[in-house]
Amino acid sequence: MFKMKTVVIFGSRIEIAERNKSQLKGLSIGDALSYRFYDGNFHGVSLLFVEPNGDVASPRALAITSDRLYKNFGLPVVFILEGIPAYERQRLIDKDVYFVISDKYAYLPMLMANERLRKTRIAKRLSPVAQYLLLFHLQVESLDGMTAGEIKTRVPYSYPSVTLGITCLEDLGLCKKEADGSKRKIVRFNDKGRRLWDDAQPLLMDPVEKRVFCDEFLTEKLFPVCGINALSHYTMLNPDPERIIMMSAKQFRELESSGAIVRPNVFDGNVVIEVWKYPPVAKDISSVQWVDRLSLAITLREDRDPRVEKEVERLIDEIQWKA
Repeated sequence: MFKMKTVVIFGSRIEIAERNKSQLKGLSIGDALSYRFYDGNFHGVSLLFVEPNGDVASPRALAITSDRLYKNFGLPVVFILEGIPAYERQRLIDKDVYFVISDKYAYLPMLMANERLRKTRIAKRLSPVAQYLLLFHLQVESLDGMTAGEIKTRVPYSYPSVTLGITCLEDLGLCKKEADGSKRKIVRFNDKGRRLWDDAQPLLMDPVEKRVFCDEFLTEKLFPVCGINALSHYTMLNPDPERIIMMSAKQFRELESSGAIVRPNVFDGNVVIEVWKYPPVAKDISSVQWVDRLSLAITLREDRDPRVEKEVERLIDEIQWKA
């Protein structure tokens, strides 16, 4: 029979169940002797609660233990602690160690983010993170059946961002979170392949934040090709003479401040820079040469050139759906 315990998170009391020996496979003898382990769920997020049996280890040691337990169990680790000095709390926060202290204090950034989201109106469009997860799922690797922690290891986003992205997808009816029998919450998409893509059409956002033209681009850094030139790579369309590339807002600010973007303007130039709201959709974003097909299709859907419309449709028809 499970031993139950109550913890308080953001004013809400939740019941957590102690794990038995069969649920602690892979645990070291030292961790088994030093801690008690509990499963809990708060607002759809499964958590592994860890309570020290005796003295509390240093923040550095707790950070190492947290990483080790996360790799073993695949769940965010939350330490249950008694009253500790404020400077110790800050050291834990600096090391990104999650914890609750009786009913007075909790450091759980992904849950705080979910709390803030729940106090806002339900999204009408996909957020940048949610759209990234959807397009990654459709083109790169299926995320169906994965937990937020497993998804985090595959995409360039933090755990809190991934959980918010999943919540957005769920609110818009594209996926749902469900228990997999081991008290973990996994993602289940509501459709597959082209059907899921079609379902998402009214919810998609243009990934391009702004377009900037310039006369010269003085950097040896390589950036993914986008726009018509990316479409010409994937289809039979001829490329434009301008260089057309994408980058993040942070990269754009750094290059602009360094003087690498020569005479930027919003009208014309030899180089067209698209500043995107999310990174390249790929397994390894450091080696991407061309933006992904579906993001490209979204950026070009307002282009009324019949040739472009035809090639965009061809682009989508030729996709090998991963999910």
